[in-house]
Amino acid sequence: MALIKLENVSKYYKSGEGVSVGMQKVSLSFDAGEFVAIIGESGSGKSTLLNVISGLDTYEDGEVYLNDEETSHYTIKDWESYRAKYIGFIFQSYNIIDSYTVFQNVMLALEVQNYPKHLRKKRALELIDKVGLTSHKHHKAAKLSGGQKQRAVIARALAKDCPIIACDEPTGNLDSESSKQIIELLHEISKDKLIIIVTHNFDEVKQYATRKIKIHDGEVVEDKVLKRDVEIVKVEEPKTSKMTVGSVARFAIRNIFSIPRRFLLFLFLQLAIMVLFTNIFASFMRTANSFNPFDLFIGGDSINSVYKDHFSDNRFLILRQDNQPLSEADYEAISSVSGDFALYKDAFELDFASNYTFIFGGSYYGNAFFDSVYTIKDNPSLLIDGTLNLAANEIVVSNAFTEAVVGQNLEVSSFEYSTHNTVLTNITSDLLNYDAKLYDSYVELEINTDLKFYYSFASKDFPISLSSFDINYQDVTSIIVREYGRHEGKTYKVVGIYNDNFSEKIYFSEAALAVENIGSGFMLVAKNKSDATRIFNRIDKSVYRVIYPELELGELASITEPIKLVVKVFFYALAFAIGIFLYFLLATVTKNIMHSRMKDFAIYRSIGANQQKLALLVIFEQLFLMLIAFTLSMLILFYITRVDYSIYLTFSYLSRMDYVVLFALFAILTFRLASKFNNKTFKISVIENISESKEMGLWLK
Repeated sequence: MALIKLENVSKYYKSGEGVSVGMQKVSLSFDAGEFVAIIGESGSGKSTLLNVISGLDTYEDGEVYLNDEETSHYTIKDWESYRAKYIGFIFQSYNIIDSYTVFQNVMLALEVQNYPKHLRKKRALELIDKVGLTSHKHHKAAKLSGGQKQRAVIARALAKDCPIIACDEPTGNLDSESSKQIIELLHEISKDKLIIIVTHNFDEVKQYATRKIKIHDGEVVEDKVLKRDVEIVKVEEPKTSKMTVGSVARFAIRNIFSIPRRFLLFLFLQLAIMVLFTNIFASFMRTANSFNPFDLFIGGDSINSVYKDHFSDNRFLILRQDNQPLSEADYEAISSVSGDFALYKDAFELDFASNYTFIFGGSYYGNAFFDSVYTIKDNPSLLIDGTLNLAANEIVVSNAFTEAVVGQNLEVSSFEYSTHNTVLTNITSDLLNYDAKLYDSYVELEINTDLKFYYSFASKDFPISLSSFDINYQDVTSIIVREYGRHEGKTYKVVGIYNDNFSEKIYFSEAALAVENIGSGFMLVAKNKSDATRIFNRIDKSVYRVIYPELELGELASITEPIKLVVKVFFYALAFAIGIFLYFLLATVTKNIMHSRMKDFAIYRSIGANQQKLALLVIFEQLFLMLIAFTLSMLILFYITRVDYSIYLTFSYLSRMDYVVLFALFAILTFRLASKFNNKTFKISVIENISESKEMGLWLK
């Protein structure tokens, strides 16, 4: 029983509109122990015969038998198994992975066949020593001479311990001395193997060849036995085990870093796209979440104008719905809400009096936003001057206050809220004009209708009329009257100036805001608006009234939710479209880079790595690279947010789920890139892989 037998085997190639013959009606048999030389002119079909025997290429007619088993029904998976068990390859072009060392090239064959892990290193070093490359074991293959490369390939072929060694012009690019050494080495290992050598120079091998086959125009014209005392060796089916997922992962990591130039190019491309897209995505989410439908339909400013006088967008007030003073139990209830925030007691005065004045020396500021130093302590790098460690009478101010300098005093004058709080619900025409002269102090009015609420102020000298708001008394549901008394000016010392992109904020110390007694309202300060929004949504609105100018819009809020949802979906879709565009840019460049690796994958396949594991290798490589790029891009963006306040605010609109979505999107696109490459690679035979890699040129090697 022959190890390999061909009966009337033919191979054809399509070229343009015609068909050329690679070989036709070839009938041959081969046994282990033979040293067979196949000769013929260029284009005669000798390499085609070798490729068909070794399973690198397919055949159209006839039958190839392996140990008397037909192979015409073999699938790609079957041929992969055949190559893994039976074939070791040595080619004229060396077919060595240039980015690997000699040791790594030999280890590749051992890992592909899942050779016992604890024996791999010892076996690889033995084979390297056998071919005389011990002194070059850690040299990159690209740095070896032609003869040294062929020796490394022979060591790799021996590592498989397979019964057939297929050699295609193994000395074609070598000098005479190197050629002689390679042939002698092949003869030395041929005692129990089938050695098939395609050569254009029979004189090199005639001393060792046991058989000569001559091919002409795709047909066998001579099959001559040169030595008849050859011991024919019976070959049992070799047993191999599959490469493990762990080995595939190690290969992937090795491949990523094996060519620094390629790694840096890939990394730069992915980093650029990830940073750019994440910035675009964050900007879209900020726009979507900041969108206020009232600004389009009923005028948001008319609703929130007074509140916005001094409210930072990361801060809001909390009152009870029943207008009762807040208790310690309320403080505990709000404090237990999940989120990162600071909660201050008895902070009502600071927010409800809109008539604040701020004076730096002789300069007067009528508008400014109150905030807590709590919100900026995480970004000390943006402190222009001074310190963020404040006493109760110290403040940090925005760089918008151009007259403010460290050490200067800020004078703050306002009105103080009193305990007088009257709710008028039986509204008549007599109340159209509210006479503030009934009181000796400043009065705030909250005027509620079904759709809107208004705030205004009255005093002895400035009575207020509902007609000034164009309100019919029949539409008014209630009027809340709050009395204020004059508050003497306080003096705060400026101890720091903060670069918050001129947002006109005054940052009070936590000591100044943390009043111990429970008052009529709490002030909640989050790190940023997006955090404040999430905390706002978690507070029980049936018990507490949350005054948040950015979101608190009464009954109309529920009406606008569908509109806001549509806006968010639109921006998600727009971001997705931009992501797809950037993906195609990356895919175009990646395609060329990946194609430059066709030779490596042809080598993997020729050694016996199966489609499943190689596909997994590509996916692992791309996913590992994506993980590195994603991690670095997040670090870069984190750094940028610490040096630019506006970018910090923009990224504050991204939730953890948004980052999960971004990661998933990058992973999906990466997986698609890898899958497209895999589909193209495994559509063609190994020999076509090799040919295509030569045409592409190894421009990254």
